[in-house]
Amino acid sequence: MRSLTWKIVLAFALVVILALGTMGWMARRAAVAQLGAYSTSGARLRAERLAPSLAEYYAQMGGWAGLDEALNSTMPMMGAGMGRGRGAMGPAWLSMGIMGTSYRVIVADAGDVVVADTGAEDFIGRRLKPEEHVAGVPIERNGQRIGTVLVLFEATEIEQQLAGQFRKALDRSLVISAITAGLAALGLGFLLARQILAPLGRLRQAAVHVAAGDFSQRVQVSSNDEVGDLAKTFNTMVEALGRQEELRRQFIADVSHELRTPLAIIQAHLEAFLDDVYPLTKENIANVLDEVMLLGRLTEDLRQLALAEAGQLSLQREPVDLKAFTAGILANLAPRAQERDIALLADVSEGLPPVYADPQRLSQVFHNLLSNALRHTPAGGRIEIRARPAPQAGYISVQVSDTGGGIPPDELPHIFERFYRGDRAARRAYGGSGLGLAIVKHLIEAHGGVISVQSRSGEGTTFTFTLSAVPAS
Repeated sequence: MRSLTWKIVLAFALVVILALGTMGWMARRAAVAQLGAYSTSGARLRAERLAPSLAEYYAQMGGWAGLDEALNSTMPMMGAGMGRGRGAMGPAWLSMGIMGTSYRVIVADAGDVVVADTGAEDFIGRRLKPEEHVAGVPIERNGQRIGTVLVLFEATEIEQQLAGQFRKALDRSLVISAITAGLAALGLGFLLARQILAPLGRLRQAAVHVAAGDFSQRVQVSSNDEVGDLAKTFNTMVEALGRQEELRRQFIADVSHELRTPLAIIQAHLEAFLDDVYPLTKENIANVLDEVMLLGRLTEDLRQLALAEAGQLSLQREPVDLKAFTAGILANLAPRAQERDIALLADVSEGLPPVYADPQRLSQVFHNLLSNALRHTPAGGRIEIRARPAPQAGYISVQVSDTGGGIPPDELPHIFERFYRGDRAARRAYGGSGLGLAIVKHLIEAHGGVISVQSRSGEGTTFTFTLSAVPAS
């Protein structure tokens, strides 16, 4: 965790420092370039101001003769002595165009041959280079170009010192800014890392406890970001794991109980036979056979449930006409219903398309639901099967309802759980394994449907499930 903290801090600081370094380098480059551009633009401006004076000189002198001497005698008189310093002060109008001694003045004639230069005498007589010609300002007289003037900035020693001081001050400011921003980035990165990783640390601690079997652990959700979503998901997962662990323990306890009771009865009867306590009559053997059959049903239900939960139930699906199918189911259960004075009814809509289902598995669903209804419906009651088109296109909705005592509200959320303890005494009395509704739920879901239950105490119970209909040809 500490390693991850420092990775985040250093990465954050590195990004900030690189960003500031890049921005500082670009700012320094731009500042120096702007300073150079300022000098260049100043030289261009002076050349533009000098061009009319040179044109007037050309007109008065009838050419460029004597211009080099005139310029070099004018520049020293302006103050800094950058010219070659020959002769006396030139015309006043010429010196007004130069305005300063940090600039070198080069004048070329119409053929770009240099006729005057305040910086180098040996430059006179050679031609201007193409880039110099482009940088120069044309000298025009009566609309015709008579020459070119080029002013170059040549900094004095003082100006060079000032420029160097400016660059040093700029570099020092950029370094101080980078160091300050880097330290601030380290601090902010550390705080950000703590804010991000603190919830992850709590998650890690809670996960360690969960791995040790403590499913009471919960992580406090303090944000609505991705870390908060992770904490919520973790809490939901732990809650589900705790519930599954509780169901696992309950499942083991219930299986042990369900197996122990018939085995104990079988053992007691066999010992009684051996000790001649019970006579070896058909009636006593039938009692043992009932317990063996109960063990067989429990074992088969466990096998069916294991296959369903593993998604390995094999389905032989085919079109099933619900009207004829439910009529056959009710006919098989009619004797039991008549014994208890319970009416069995079926209401299947006319023209209802067949469902696409496995007849054997569908029969198991109906028998489980109807058997439960028969167990809990008093004499004179009614059990009804209704089939209608479902609101969802392509599905059929089937309801199995009774007029029994209903299911208490606190038991409804657990009604499809394995070995639910809601009515253990009644389940034992009727020989049920407590797995029927769990198997029904898995069978319906294996067919691509859903099942739900609605019930009120004293008003009966209704199970509703959906099956896919056979598409119309």
